Amino acid sequence: MGSLYFDIETASVDVLYTYGPGFCRLAAYAVDDGPVVVTADMDELCEVIMAADRIWAHNAVGFDLAALEHWHGLDVVTLVEQGRVRDSLILARLNDPPLPGKADARRYGLDALGRRLLDEGKVASDGASALKTLAAEHGGFDRIPLDDPMYRGYLMQDVELLRAVSRFLACDAYGLREHRVMHRLSQISRNGWRVDVTEAQRRVASQELRTAGLRDELARRYGLPTEGKAPHRTKAGIAALEGAFEACGVVPPRTAKGALATGKDALATLLEDRSENTALRELCELLLALNGQRSVTQTVLDHTGPDGRVHPSIDAGQSTGRISVTKPGLTVMGKRDRANVLERSLLLPDEGEVLVAFDLSQVDARAVAAHCQDPAYIEAFAPGKDFHSEMAVALFGDPGRRSDAKPVTHATTYGMGPRGLAMTAGIPQIEAEKLMRTLDVRFPGLAKWKQEIRREAERGFVFSAWGRPMRIERGREYTTAPASLGQGTARDVLAEGILRLPKWLVPCLRGIVHDEIVLSVPADRADEAEAAVLAAMQFEMRLTPESVPVPVLADRSDRGSDWTDCYRSEKPKWPEVSTTHRSQPDCDEPGCAWHRDGKE
Repeated sequence: MGSLYFDIETASVDVLYTYGPGFCRLAAYAVDDGPVVVTADMDELCEVIMAADRIWAHNAVGFDLAALEHWHGLDVVTLVEQGRVRDSLILARLNDPPLPGKADARRYGLDALGRRLLDEGKVASDGASALKTLAAEHGGFDRIPLDDPMYRGYLMQDVELLRAVSRFLACDAYGLREHRVMHRLSQISRNGWRVDVTEAQRRVASQELRTAGLRDELARRYGLPTEGKAPHRTKAGIAALEGAFEACGVVPPRTAKGALATGKDALATLLEDRSENTALRELCELLLALNGQRSVTQTVLDHTGPDGRVHPSIDAGQSTGRISVTKPGLTVMGKRDRANVLERSLLLPDEGEVLVAFDLSQVDARAVAAHCQDPAYIEAFAPGKDFHSEMAVALFGDPGRRSDAKPVTHATTYGMGPRGLAMTAGIPQIEAEKLMRTLDVRFPGLAKWKQEIRREAERGFVFSAWGRPMRIERGREYTTAPASLGQGTARDVLAEGILRLPKWLVPCLRGIVHDEIVLSVPADRADEAEAAVLAAMQFEMRLTPESVPVPVLADRSDRGSDWTDCYRSEKPKWPEVSTTHRSQPDCDEPGCAWHRDGKE
């Protein structure tokens, strides 16, 4: 069979993995230039798909094929590994790469592609999507009658639009690789991540009590209103706070537009020269505490399905291809803040398993080294050497100034100039200029490469080591070109590690955050799993046969009984990171975020 173009209508995308049988409701497909066929028989559709030489769908890997794989047993692994799948969303982003930021986020829907390439969009009703109109009319996507003419017409038009759009989308070797990468990552969504629901509910209740207490304190002391989610941001609340600041003897802090400023930076600036003003400090601390009430726990609960798991969405929509995880967002669960890291403890391994995290070591800088081929820069990554210590020697002649060298090396990886380095490192610009000159003298190959890649970026694109095209906005080549090369190649290094994982470990994937992946592995196979993941993620990066290779290394976390517990060794000064410490009824550890905040 030739090329197949298909689309399916389903229940809400939010219940893809938890809805149950009947999630896939109606399908339409066409072969080559043939007529569009509509069917409610998903087994029929799966047979047609398996017989096709090329399978086209929009967001095929992330949704359509994923739904058929999960609910109807479609062998998507074989289709992807054989290079038969063509996902128009993946290919559109590779054929017409997005700009950095979120400006292009809406350019890659099938409707947007149709309008841009064909001047033709989807069926609309009163300015809204016909499908959304039908869902609103019938009380849900899963309640639209299968014989509704508009429903069927909308579906058939999607197939026709897909077929027309596909003629503009080329698929090269990198495109085929990207399909394999995204299918493996889609298993994170499919399998989900077990949530400690009881603990999450307890934290939300505790948080609500703390928030109520803070509001009462602000109301009692400063006359702040107590109604609504953010009373301190209402007109009456702002007036009360302005009066409170004046009562403390200071002019209320303002934003550039003149509004009352109650953010962390504004309050910190206000307190800098007024440390003796006790009343002001108390007011600022109350506001900081109120502003600091995070909603991450509630967000996790909101996205927890009836199976007690979150099934996050995986997307590669960033300009460099870096992976975003949302619903819930994992990147907001940081580990640089003592209280923040405890948010990760809500995510658990499967029963009888442990969580293990693997983080690529200085991968952006290694990617730059592989590209620039500067011998001295590559030598800084030699086995047994610490990159930042080596850079401290190159810059200051002192390996002990490792922490001073870090912002400089990050600056060069991200293409910063002296002004950017000065702001990042908190040093005078004249000192930053001197450091940048020293860097260029020590690593002339790196300096030459940055200039060459900036000139190359003037044509509008640069390409990662594996061949990913990345758009560079005109006028921003100086910083964006080196940064995109480093980040885009680092992303492809991580993708290479994921592709090298043994098949039995792919269903163990639970999360991906920047250059780190998290797996839930059987406790009795943990040694085997750790060795296999490290073997997959560690290799020599050689961009051409003549290039000097750069070693790619990865760090392994502790085995954790929750995600936070994985970082016991990494955070020795924060005992609450350990599940064992959190299980104690109390502790005398100064600043313990768990026993201070976790048990009210």
